[in-house]
Amino acid sequence: MDAKKMIKVIDEAGVEKEVEVVAYFTLKTNGKDYLIYTENKTDASGNVEVCTAEVVNKDGVVELAGVNDDAVWVEIKKVMLDIAKDGE
Repeated sequence: MDAKKMIKVIDEAGVEKEVEVVAYFTLKTNGKDYLIYTENKTDASGNVEVCTAEVVNKDGVVELAGVNDDAVWVEIKKVMLDIAKDGE
């Protein structure tokens, strides 16, 4: 069984949280890095909630940025579907 990869992130309010990495990947279409992660919280239907962010390196400091491009979202959703199918 694979060990869970945990990282610490700081949210917009400055609160540090430990989250589980679901996937880290680079999109071929734009060459940018993305992170899918979870706090292992579930929604009303019992599904685990996941978050997605662009990984941005600013002068050696790694930041997570929101994804606002619809075309990028389409590509990220494809990655998520592949992960779900592969059972990762």
